[in-house]
Amino acid sequence: MKNNLLLIALSFSFLYTNAQDTTERTNKGRIYASYGLSRTTYDLSTLKMSGDGYDFSLTHFDANDGFSEYDFAKFNGKIGYFFSEHFSIALGFDNFSYKAIDKRLVKIGGVISDTTGGYEAEYQSNEDVVRTNSDFITFEYFKLNYINLNLEVHDNFWVSKNTKFAWSYYFGLGAGIVITESTVSLFGQDAVTKNNGMNGFGANASFGTKFYLGPVYLDLGGKAGYIKTKDVSTGGIGTADHNFMFTSGIASIGVSFNLSK
Repeated sequence: MKNNLLLIALSFSFLYTNAQDTTERTNKGRIYASYGLSRTTYDLSTLKMSGDGYDFSLTHFDANDGFSEYDFAKFNGKIGYFFSEHFSIALGFDNFSYKAIDKRLVKIGGVISDTTGGYEAEYQSNEDVVRTNSDFITFEYFKLNYINLNLEVHDNFWVSKNTKFAWSYYFGLGAGIVITESTVSLFGQDAVTKNNGMNGFGANASFGTKFYLGPVYLDLGGKAGYIKTKDVSTGGIGTADHNFMFTSGIASIGVSFNLSK
């Protein structure tokens, strides 16, 4: 009889322990970190150039991310913390690249008074156009680092009975600083590469879905936003101010742990 009672007690203890292990998945107190790669597209932008002998703006300035092959040194990272069941705060690092598309017609307005390329003129913004070939301009952010702080809201589509597997989604809003390294050439002169330091800011919305396999998860998402840079070096005493919108698709792998357990 005593042995039977002991066996029943042990059975209930085992069931209780398993029940504790399979309670509803909780997020509060959870930390997460991810590493991923992206592809980015850019909206038509406005680029204002000013320096010795020129002061003009280019609108409908077209560019892409200059993709040729994936570079694992240019990554998108994120580290976050759930301060409630559905809300987290996350620090993101997005390493973009930006390269003007060659031989595109763009609108130009302003004055060019002293060049060796034959572009001297006073241009009317709504009437004149110029072609972005190497004789006129090359413009690239070799590095465009966007460091951003985000508030994200999360919810689950599905959670397995043992909570080891889950499928969730999230939306977020964020803002941050921009650090650039540029390569610029004007009027056929030699290109100048310059580390501009922290010279801009951005704002963004983020979105995505996560597939959890234990502590590891796959994050398929994206980020869209606005970036403004100032004092981009164009060589000599020239600088450029630039603003544009972007949309980025990001695939990441991450790990997640609940520190409150």
